[in-house]
Parts: sequence; structure tokens; C-alpha cells
Amino acid sequence: MCLLVYMKKNDTFIAQGTDYTYEGAGVVHTDGFVYFVPGLISGETAELGVTALKKNYGYARIVKLKEPSVHRVTPPCSVYRKCGGCQLMHMDAQEQKAFKENKVRGCFRMNADMEADVLPILTTEHTDGYRNKVQVPVQLKNGKTIMGFYRTHTNEIAEFDYCHVQTAVSNEIIARMRIWLEKYRCTEEFRHILIKHAHRTDQVMVCMIVRHYPFRNAEKIKDELITAFPQIRSISVIENRREDNVILSGKETVIYGDKYIEEELLGMRFRISARSFFQINPYATEILYSKALELADIHPEDTVVDLYCGTGTIGLLASRNAKYVYGIEIVDDAVKDAGVNAKINGRENIEFMTADAQAGANKLLQRIVRPDVVIVDPPRKGCSKETLNAVLKMSPKRFVYVSCDPATLARDVKYMRENGYEVQVIQPVDLFPGTYHIETIVLLQKLNS
Repeated sequence: MCLLVYMKKNDTFIAQGTDYTYEGAGVVHTDGFVYFVPGLISGETAELGVTALKKNYGYARIVKLKEPSVHRVTPPCSVYRKCGGCQLMHMDAQEQKAFKENKVRGCFRMNADMEADVLPILTTEHTDGYRNKVQVPVQLKNGKTIMGFYRTHTNEIAEFDYCHVQTAVSNEIIARMRIWLEKYRCTEEFRHILIKHAHRTDQVMVCMIVRHYPFRNAEKIKDELITAFPQIRSISVIENRREDNVILSGKETVIYGDKYIEEELLGMRFRISARSFFQINPYATEILYSKALELADIHPEDTVVDLYCGTGTIGLLASRNAKYVYGIEIVDDAVKDAGVNAKINGRENIEFMTADAQAGANKLLQRIVRPDVVIVDPPRKGCSKETLNAVLKMSPKRFVYVSCDPATLARDVKYMRENGYEVQVIQPVDLFPGTYHIETIVLLQKLNS
């Protein structure tokens, strides 16, 4: 008879990491029970302390490493263990690559019922200071201004002195804003501070998400920003009184400069506003879009549909080779930016419409648009079945799916495979070094096309 030994919180035990969770935590097994251990590298042996127990699994922390991995490195961040922003900074580049490639394979095995032939991940040498966007929550706690990032799965803010994935300018703006909010006693009005910093043009946008506007000393905060940071081209305020996690909702008021900044990407120029989507890593984005367009194999006689087009980046880049491009996006501000971007870049063979992906695709079907190529770059939840059905009705020869979540990607790929498309290429790209996030491109081709 086998007698299981049950642990309780704060008990310690020694075990070896054998795998990773979806979010990059180490997985260990002991006495028939599985534990998830943040910061543990597969193959490492460590003394672990139980932090939480569920019915079928538990969580543990590293008390002491007994046999560290050769792939372990010291994270440069002083609040790495407290902050939920980055999860893999304790791994070297080789282990991060292996984790992400295996993650994609695992998602396809589980959600697409296939053993995926995943190409080696494409990377860039820019692993520090790569983000062009930062959204920092603000709280007033015991009379003190607290700014930082949320700890994992909590609303508790972990303050930081310097975030290594943000630009130096973004870090300095955050540090100064903390001082100014206390100086002018207006912290309680603030919910978040959004900063966008275009790397190629060095233009900066600051958007203050507040409960009420105007608020006390708003003009003084604006003047401080303008004086300290000549790179700032736009300062705006979004008045948001909602009590949920929808941050960029509410009336936007531009209080300095323009409503937008501009960035350069692959020889084109793009306008970016506070609410519009633009990939956060400009260096890896050039790799991502170049590969996506290479796989799309667009010819001068081809019609292209770009679903979830955002500010029109992929569609406009595709228009350089295509006969005509249709871009569809639900965020009206992004569609307006996309239209301006087409004019800035002299592209007349592209049309944008405001609609969700499903409705927009159906509108094109009603207009008897039959694209040769469809490109999608949906949010993390992936495409709805209705959207995929609309794509199937369009019947493009090539379907290029750009995804920030390999789990929903694999789910949608399975549906397309069941309806006449076959996977040709699965190409991961590391847009988010130091984190468990990964971007993946899949090329599907219509059978018998």
C-alpha cells in the first residue's frame, strides 16, 4: 500500500525541475504531487518552500539552489522577484529560446492535435530598453505616491528605480512624475500614466489617465514635463471614472502639442495616437513584419485583406507589392491614423474601414472582394469562429496568421486545417525578451489552390 505524504504551507523539500508552465515557472514532482516554482530552471535541483496548496497542485518558492543550471544568470532588475512584468530574466538567451520554441510546440500539440515543425526563433540583439510603450499604475498609499507595475495576479504595485526593458527617457519621466505628483498634491486623481517613445524619431507622448479633468495643478504638471523633456510632442489627458480594468476609456483632451507622435518602420512613417495599437518592440517588429510579408508572397496582381490592421502597418507595407489592400480595424482612432499614414507614405492602393474583423470581412464578401492573401494579427484571445468562417468564405490562397498567444493561435489553426487549409510554416519571433510572451507567424495555404 502506497502512503502519500501531504505537505502543508511553509514545509520544505528538495526536488528537481523537469519542465516549465505556460508562464515559464519551473515544474517539479514530489510524492505524486506537482508544484509550480517561479524562477526555477528545468534541470536545477533546489530546496523549495511550499507557498500555496490546491487540490491537485501547489506553488513553491526557491529557498536554496542545490545544483544551479549553467543557463542561470543574475537578473539586472532590482525588483525582478517582486514585479510581474518580466518572468525569464534569470535564464540566459539560449534557455529563453528553448523555452519559447517548446512552448509553441506544446500549444500546437495540445490545441491543434499536431506535432508542429517549429522553425528556430528569430531574435534581435536589443534585449534592453526595447519597449516603446509603458503604462504605469499610480496609487496613493499612506500619503505616499506609489508608481510601478503590478505584482503577478495582484493589484499590489511593485515600485522600481529603473525598468530595464523601458527606454531611459521613459524611466526618467516616471521618476520625475512621482516627484511632481507629490509636490503638487494630485496623486489621488491619477490612475495610470501612459508613455509612448518612438525609437527612430525620438518623439515622446505622455497621456495621463485621471479620474477628473481639469484637476488641481494640471497646468503645472504639463509645464514641468515640457521643460524637462524637449522630446515630448504630445501631452493628453483621458478622464476615466470606470472601476474596472479598461484603462483607455473616456474623453481624451490634448493639452500640449499634437494628438499623435510618428515613428519609422521599414522605410515608412507611421502616426501613433494614445489608443492606437503599435507593436512595442520596433527592432523585432521589423523582423516580424518582414518575415510575415515574405511568407505572404504578395504579387503585383494580388488583392490583400489585413484584419485587425491597427494603424495600418502591415497593410501599408503589403501595399508596396500588392494591387490593392483592404484594412479592417475596430478602433476608430487607429483607423483615422491608418488613413493619415496612407497619405504620409503616398499609398493610394489601400482602403481602411472601421469594423470588427467579422463584420468587416462580411462587408468585403458583400462587395465580392476575393483576396489572394488574408493577413490577421488579432488580440490575445485570437479570432472568433465567425471571423474564421468569413475568411474561409473569402477563400484566399494564402492565410498569414500573426499571433501574440500560441495557445489561441493553435486553436484557430486547427479550425482552418479542418476546413481546407494546411500549415506550411510556423515561425516564432522574440518580441518580448525576458518575458514568457512570444509572437508567432503561421502560413496556411489553401489545399488544391
